[in-house]
Amino acid sequence: MKVHRSGLNPEGGRDTQALGRTTGGGNSKVPAVVDRHGTPRALFLSGGQVADISHARDLLEELPKLPTRMVVADKAYDSDALRVWRFERDITPCIPPKSNRQSPLPYCQASYRRRHRVENCFAHLKTFRRVATRDDKLAETFFGWVLLAVIIKFGL
Repeated sequence: MKVHRSGLNPEGGRDTQALGRTTGGGNSKVPAVVDRHGTPRALFLSGGQVADISHARDLLEELPKLPTRMVVADKAYDSDALRVWRFERDITPCIPPKSNRQSPLPYCQASYRRRHRVENCFAHLKTFRRVATRDDKLAETFFGWVLLAVIIKFGL
Protein backbone atom coordinates (compact mmCIF):
# COMPACT_ATOMS: atom_id res chain seq x y z
CA MET A 1 0.00 0.00 0.00
CA LYS A 2 1.33 3.41 -0.96
CA VAL A 3 1.51 6.12 1.63
CA HIS A 4 1.31 9.18 -0.61
CA ARG A 5 -1.86 10.55 -2.10
CA SER A 6 -0.31 10.36 -5.59
CA GLY A 7 -0.27 6.59 -5.14
CA LEU A 8 -4.06 6.43 -5.28
CA ASN A 9 -5.11 4.85 -8.54
CA PRO A 10 -8.38 5.91 -10.17
CA GLU A 11 -10.84 3.08 -10.64
CA GLY A 12 -9.87 1.03 -13.69
CA GLY A 13 -6.33 2.41 -13.82
CA ARG A 14 -4.62 4.21 -16.66
CA ASP A 15 -6.55 2.43 -19.42
CA THR A 16 -9.90 3.90 -18.39
CA GLN A 17 -8.50 7.42 -18.00
CA ALA A 18 -7.61 7.99 -21.69
CA LEU A 19 -4.03 8.55 -20.67
CA GLY A 20 -1.78 6.62 -23.00
CA ARG A 21 1.92 5.88 -22.73
CA THR A 22 4.15 7.45 -25.33
CA THR A 23 7.89 8.02 -25.51
CA GLY A 24 7.36 11.51 -24.08
CA GLY A 25 5.27 10.30 -21.14
CA GLY A 26 1.50 10.40 -20.70
CA ASN A 27 -0.52 11.70 -23.59
CA SER A 28 -4.15 12.08 -24.69
CA LYS A 29 -5.85 12.81 -27.99
CA VAL A 30 -9.02 14.77 -28.58
CA PRO A 31 -10.23 13.91 -32.09
CA ALA A 32 -12.85 16.41 -33.25
CA VAL A 33 -15.34 17.17 -35.98
CA VAL A 34 -15.59 20.86 -36.81
CA ASP A 35 -18.00 22.64 -39.12
CA ARG A 36 -17.09 24.96 -41.97
CA HIS A 37 -16.53 27.82 -39.51
CA GLY A 38 -14.10 25.87 -37.33
CA THR A 39 -16.60 25.37 -34.50
CA PRO A 40 -16.29 21.96 -32.83
CA ARG A 41 -19.41 19.82 -33.26
CA ALA A 42 -18.21 16.47 -31.89
CA LEU A 43 -15.32 15.67 -29.56
CA PHE A 44 -13.92 12.43 -28.23
CA LEU A 45 -11.18 11.64 -25.72
CA SER A 46 -8.73 8.78 -26.20
CA GLY A 47 -5.27 7.70 -25.09
CA GLY A 48 -2.25 9.03 -26.94
CA GLN A 49 -1.22 5.62 -28.29
CA VAL A 50 -4.66 4.89 -29.79
CA ALA A 51 -4.85 5.23 -33.58
CA ASP A 52 -7.07 8.05 -34.83
CA ILE A 53 -8.90 5.75 -37.22
CA SER A 54 -10.20 3.58 -34.36
CA HIS A 55 -12.65 6.30 -33.26
CA ALA A 56 -13.46 7.76 -36.67
CA ARG A 57 -16.88 6.14 -36.99
CA ASP A 58 -17.89 7.27 -33.50
CA LEU A 59 -17.14 10.86 -34.49
CA LEU A 60 -18.66 10.63 -37.94
CA GLU A 61 -21.91 9.21 -36.55
CA GLU A 62 -22.61 12.81 -35.52
CA LEU A 63 -22.52 13.99 -39.14
CA PRO A 64 -26.10 13.05 -40.12
CA LYS A 65 -27.21 15.68 -37.63
CA LEU A 66 -25.23 18.25 -39.62
CA PRO A 67 -25.65 19.14 -43.31
CA THR A 68 -22.58 17.33 -44.65
CA ARG A 69 -21.39 16.77 -48.20
CA MET A 70 -17.64 16.45 -47.72
CA VAL A 71 -15.33 15.33 -44.94
CA VAL A 72 -11.80 16.73 -44.93
CA ALA A 73 -9.39 14.69 -42.81
CA ASP A 74 -5.67 14.00 -42.55
CA LYS A 75 -3.77 10.86 -43.58
CA ALA A 76 -4.53 9.11 -40.30
CA TYR A 77 -8.11 8.60 -41.51
CA ASP A 78 -7.15 6.98 -44.82
CA SER A 79 -8.72 3.51 -44.85
CA ASP A 80 -10.76 1.69 -47.46
CA ALA A 81 -13.43 0.63 -44.97
CA LEU A 82 -13.98 4.20 -43.79
CA ARG A 83 -14.12 5.48 -47.37
CA VAL A 84 -16.80 2.92 -48.26
CA TRP A 85 -18.73 3.82 -45.11
CA ARG A 86 -18.67 7.50 -46.17
CA PHE A 87 -19.70 6.81 -49.76
CA GLU A 88 -22.68 4.79 -48.51
CA ARG A 89 -23.84 7.94 -46.72
CA ASP A 90 -23.19 10.23 -49.73
CA ILE A 91 -20.27 11.96 -48.02
CA THR A 92 -17.28 12.70 -50.24
CA PRO A 93 -13.97 12.04 -48.49
CA CYS A 94 -11.12 14.48 -49.02
CA ILE A 95 -8.22 12.57 -47.50
CA PRO A 96 -4.65 12.46 -48.80
CA PRO A 97 -3.38 8.88 -49.19
CA LYS A 98 -1.00 7.39 -46.66
CA SER A 99 2.55 6.98 -47.92
CA ASN A 100 2.33 3.17 -47.73
CA ARG A 101 -0.82 2.91 -49.89
CA GLN A 102 -0.11 0.73 -52.95
CA SER A 103 -2.36 2.70 -55.31
CA PRO A 104 -2.83 6.27 -54.06
CA LEU A 105 -6.36 7.61 -54.41
CA PRO A 106 -6.89 11.14 -55.72
CA TYR A 107 -8.13 13.94 -53.50
CA CYS A 108 -8.93 17.60 -54.05
CA GLN A 109 -5.97 19.63 -52.79
CA ALA A 110 -7.99 22.86 -52.90
CA SER A 111 -10.58 21.35 -50.56
CA TYR A 112 -7.89 19.86 -48.33
CA ARG A 113 -6.62 23.36 -47.56
CA ARG A 114 -9.73 23.82 -45.41
CA ARG A 115 -8.34 21.36 -42.86
CA HIS A 116 -6.57 24.27 -41.20
CA ARG A 117 -9.90 25.02 -39.51
CA VAL A 118 -9.46 21.96 -37.32
CA GLU A 119 -5.96 23.06 -36.37
CA ASN A 120 -7.24 26.58 -35.64
CA CYS A 121 -9.92 25.11 -33.37
CA PHE A 122 -7.27 23.28 -31.34
CA ALA A 123 -5.09 26.40 -31.24
CA HIS A 124 -8.01 28.25 -29.63
CA LEU A 125 -8.61 25.45 -27.12
CA LYS A 126 -4.94 25.21 -26.19
CA THR A 127 -4.89 28.82 -25.06
CA PHE A 128 -6.28 27.27 -21.87
CA ARG A 129 -3.23 25.93 -20.05
CA ARG A 130 -5.21 23.16 -18.43
CA VAL A 131 -6.28 21.83 -21.83
CA ALA A 132 -2.84 22.23 -23.37
CA THR A 133 -0.94 20.35 -20.67
CA ARG A 134 -3.42 17.67 -19.44
CA ASP A 135 -2.49 18.05 -15.79
CA ASP A 136 -5.66 16.28 -14.68
CA LYS A 137 -5.40 12.64 -13.67
CA LEU A 138 -9.01 11.72 -14.40
CA ALA A 139 -10.38 11.60 -17.94
CA GLU A 140 -13.75 13.05 -16.94
CA THR A 141 -12.09 16.04 -15.28
CA PHE A 142 -9.84 16.75 -18.26
CA PHE A 143 -12.65 16.32 -20.78
CA GLY A 144 -14.82 18.62 -18.66
CA TRP A 145 -12.18 21.32 -18.99
CA VAL A 146 -12.02 20.74 -22.75
CA LEU A 147 -15.79 21.19 -22.97
CA LEU A 148 -15.65 24.29 -20.80
CA ALA A 149 -12.98 25.73 -23.11
CA VAL A 150 -15.26 25.00 -26.10
CA ILE A 151 -18.15 26.80 -24.39
CA ILE A 152 -16.02 29.83 -23.54
CA LYS A 153 -14.23 30.14 -26.89
CA PHE A 154 -17.08 29.23 -29.24
CA GLY A 155 -20.12 30.25 -27.20
CA LEU A 156 -21.84 26.88 -27.47
